[in-house]
Amino acid sequence: MLEWKDHTWFEISEKINKIKAVILPVGSCEQHSLHLPLGMDSYSSYILSREIASKLSGDVLVLPPIWYGISPHHMHFKGTITLESSTLLSMVRDIARSLDKHGVRKLIIINGHGGNIPTLNLALREIKEKTKLKAILINPWELINDVIKDVLESEIWGHACEFETSVALVIIPDKVRKDKITKPNIKTPKMKYAALWSPIRVTTAWNTDEFTDTGSIGDPTKASVEKGEKLWQAMLERTLSVVKEFIES
Repeated sequence: MLEWKDHTWFEISEKINKIKAVILPVGSCEQHSLHLPLGMDSYSSYILSREIASKLSGDVLVLPPIWYGISPHHMHFKGTITLESSTLLSMVRDIARSLDKHGVRKLIIINGHGGNIPTLNLALREIKEKTKLKAILINPWELINDVIKDVLESEIWGHACEFETSVALVIIPDKVRKDKITKPNIKTPKMKYAALWSPIRVTTAWNTDEFTDTGSIGDPTKASVEKGEKLWQAMLERTLSVVKEFIES
């Protein structure tokens, strides 16, 4: 069994000293344009976590995922549910404290949503200072910048776009509304370096509807299964490599 939640307390007590780490998938419940489900980020982190665990022969277990994240920038689109940063921080910290008490020694957070990163970084610091756990945060798309550059046609990508739609066509094809895939009207900000897709940029507080009419940041009409396979396999292979190195360190 790959998942923590499917064990009894007694089975977990027997495995605690045998497993090398646990994985916590973290995602979001937020708009993903007209064609992808609200849970896209959670599906991607959860499915990736399960695939990683399946390749490690019982060395890791997958914790129940956190299906909500930090998404205030998407709240102008119906369906989005956002947490306060303090709420997500408390959830991750409390999960870590529980794991620490039970004797787990290593925690791998696999994150599917960019908006979670600042809060999860804070959580890592608290875990380091207040528990005996060793913890890492993996944002899988950050591991494959070279592959993304080679595979994508779009210069602009980031949300419900060519990248994310291609991945969805591979991991949750039955949940993609293919007939609703639409090229958005992308609005370029007037201020220099304020565009989200600019390689050199200043930081601003922004809302998604300031950049796009459909919720997509990037062009999902360029997505394909072939691109998705390349992107997903690259994320899987590189995430697996990082996890293996971490659990053996």
